[in-house]
Amino acid sequence: MKRDRETPAPVFVVGTGRCGSTLLSSMVRLHPRVLSLSEFFSYLGPGGVRAPRVSGKTAFRRLNTPTRALRMFLESGVSIDEFVYPLDAGGRYSRGNVPPIMYTTLPHLTDRYHELWDELGPLVRSRGRHRLTDHYRFVFEWLKTRFDRAVWVERSGGTLPMAPVLARHFPDARLVHIFRDGRDTALSMYRHPGFRGMAISSLMLRKIGLDPFSPVNWRGSSPWVHVVAAIQLRFVSPKRFLEADLDLASFGWVWSGMVESGTAFLATLPSDRVLSMRFESLLESPREEMSRFIDFVGPELADGRWLEEVSALPRRKSPAWSRLAPEERARLAEACAPGQKILGYNNSV
Repeated sequence: MKRDRETPAPVFVVGTGRCGSTLLSSMVRLHPRVLSLSEFFSYLGPGGVRAPRVSGKTAFRRLNTPTRALRMFLESGVSIDEFVYPLDAGGRYSRGNVPPIMYTTLPHLTDRYHELWDELGPLVRSRGRHRLTDHYRFVFEWLKTRFDRAVWVERSGGTLPMAPVLARHFPDARLVHIFRDGRDTALSMYRHPGFRGMAISSLMLRKIGLDPFSPVNWRGSSPWVHVVAAIQLRFVSPKRFLEADLDLASFGWVWSGMVESGTAFLATLPSDRVLSMRFESLLESPREEMSRFIDFVGPELADGRWLEEVSALPRRKSPAWSRLAPEERARLAEACAPGQKILGYNNSV
């Protein structure tokens, strides 16, 4: 794939979630010529990257209206680490009406996020009928120009199973796959309310014989799961999601399934369209890893001062899975085994 050195191709960072992508996004955000977009797809709800042709007004509603599920979670007092918008600070929006684009994406770009949405929103509403993903591209490109950046890099947690859809609807985009030892990833998922809900949904799909990690059945890209999700909310409260008795090994299975599905697709793409990054390597050798990253995004964007700044951010940590009881550690390792093998991790307990 040939690249115009004057206009670097856009990039999606994909992963299973809880895999180190937030750190990578934070490092990218400090680059003076790269626009780092965080969690854009995370809160759009089921079918958020389906691509029907819709009006600008419909696309605006998607970005401006919280899903019923997320609203119920927030109104029940659930706290999610990735949220940047000050939910309880008496601002313009309360827990029940914060626009999805405002949870993380816009506040990460500026502390004048309300004014930014006031500026961007009318432009989205005024657009004609386009594929939903084309409306998203308009938002990304507008923000890139608005902040005078050379390229945009979008990163949302849990988008690895959606990689085929993103690659198809953004054919010029390249993909950075960041991954982490599945045992630590599963532990982090286990403690996160959003991923607990994802695990329950995945287990339910498996029970009825469907592959939960196929883009057709994955929450963000499925053409039908949004209907099931709406029905599910009538019977399962946020409190039940959080208090569900889930085995830690279930999250190892979820992680491994996402890895198997996502990497099988990434392997079909040209090698210059995909960059793989191991989270542990980013912690151990941040300068080398971020040099690889920026060379992939655009060699012309190399910046020694930025590289020095971001290389000081990572902090090495010992694996949390090693502190589990032996039996639980063994069950988790067994659940993670297929993904661990694909990614080259030593899965011994």
